[in-house]
Amino acid sequence: MAVVQDEKMKIKIIGSGCPTCHKLHEMVLSLKKEGKIKADIEYSKNINELIELGVMGSPALLVNGKVANVGMPEDEKKLLEIIKKNSK
Repeated sequence: MAVVQDEKMKIKIIGSGCPTCHKLHEMVLSLKKEGKIKADIEYSKNINELIELGVMGSPALLVNGKVANVGMPEDEKKLLEIIKKNSK
């Protein structure tokens, strides 16, 4: 699978701090560590950000400031597809 190589890509996970939110953050970090993505990664527990975005669930995955997914992807492969699709 090709590496997502947008040097300016920013990925943000917004959640409540629950185990699912932490797991999504860890999955994104794992993709970066494995060299499958190149991005700045941020994790926020500020629920007000979700409200401001109009998101009614968590965790929310933002790619370059846009909501790419809400909820937990089934695996890293699906997560990478979501990131790749939304990095353009």
